[in-house]
Amino acid sequence: MNVLRVGTTRLVLALNNGQRVCQYLQNRPIALFDSEYGCAPLIEATAASADDKLMRIRSNRCLWSAPPAYSGRGRPKIHGQQFRLNEPQSWWKPEQTLESIEPKQGKIRLKKWDYLHFRGSPKHPMTLILVERLETVTGRLNHQPLWLVWVGIQMPSLAEIWQQYLRRFALEHWYRLVKQTLHWTVPKLSTKRTVRTME
Repeated sequence: MNVLRVGTTRLVLALNNGQRVCQYLQNRPIALFDSEYGCAPLIEATAASADDKLMRIRSNRCLWSAPPAYSGRGRPKIHGQQFRLNEPQSWWKPEQTLESIEPKQGKIRLKKWDYLHFRGSPKHPMTLILVERLETVTGRLNHQPLWLVWVGIQMPSLAEIWQQYLRRFALEHWYRLVKQTLHWTVPKLSTKRTVRTME
């Protein structure tokens, strides 16, 4: 129960902060979210916001394809096929595959699937992106794949979009250093204390 409350509070804060920022920007921004926010409630809550979203999702998530055309009998289906991120046998052929060699990351393979959704937000299609680091500059290494989800109007090219998410780490370090410089991490008061003055 406590986890749900904390998650709800963070979603509300993310929504409020995003709405405040968007009203001062001329161009449509891209909001970057960690896997903690990669969920249906955020998609539902920010459906009308004036920003695009790029978020990381956990590798144990399950997404759904668009439902098949209505057959005319029974209740129309809401979901299509299951797409389990940690079960490659449940994947179907991606809409786009791209391999490139980056100066710092080495050999990268990108795959893209369109029109997937969370179970709790079937009316909001997303684009799923798999980023695999196949080979580093110094040699082969086994890296965990990076799963990203794009929700927005016009997604940048596949070669560009995954690099947008890397900017998030620079922002995280900037905030951490700024908090240390301003001593925001020093006071950790858990109870109210009365300050007595010397007369």
